[in-house]
Amino acid sequence: MLKIRYYRLRMSPEYGIASLACSAYKLGPESGISVLEFNSGNLVLRCTFTKQIETTQILSDGSEVRSQIPTMERHSVRFFQVSAGLMLSLMDPPRGSRVSTEVLSKLIGKDEYFIEPLEIDIKMIRGHISSFDSARLVSAKIRDFRVYDNAIGRLEISSKEGLSEEIAPFLAGKYHKVDSLTYEVTHQFKRGLICYVNSGTVRVSGPLVETAFPTFEQQF
Repeated sequence: MLKIRYYRLRMSPEYGIASLACSAYKLGPESGISVLEFNSGNLVLRCTFTKQIETTQILSDGSEVRSQIPTMERHSVRFFQVSAGLMLSLMDPPRGSRVSTEVLSKLIGKDEYFIEPLEIDIKMIRGHISSFDSARLVSAKIRDFRVYDNAIGRLEISSKEGLSEEIAPFLAGKYHKVDSLTYEVTHQFKRGLICYVNSGTVRVSGPLVETAFPTFEQQF
């Protein structure tokens, strides 16, 4: 499945797509950042980072030799403009926001922006799945529901036959949070899965990739 994480990005008024592209061109490929695509509303960067991984080798006498091996990470970072403001997306992201913040720090400085994960709510999800021929909820991860006094639960519920929009009867009228929802989607004779994670990540299986991500971004 292809995974993309989305962020809302706030910067000083003088910054925008064009100024970000200008900074990337000035830095040059030697900085690890190169421009793949640029127009007035869209900027795609290829970002390469080198980091050190510590390894331990155990010798025949039982002693340990520690060393560091350089490894390379490569990520695709996209900036794009929507009616609600400037967005950033990261393809196949690692955990955390390290890559995004490193790229932004190189482009505009450490104190010139504010970034937050996109909150994917049920309204956004329903708007998106309505653009497909059919969709049914097949898996949900929930948390923070009351099990009994002083105990809360975390649970994943799934069914190949599909779940109701209420997810489970024991949640009716009770406080809970949704971590993720996964739908089986059929569109123009293609079938796949779309998973929405409330912290801003969308995962899509191969046949639907070209359709799902552009239509999801129309919900912003």
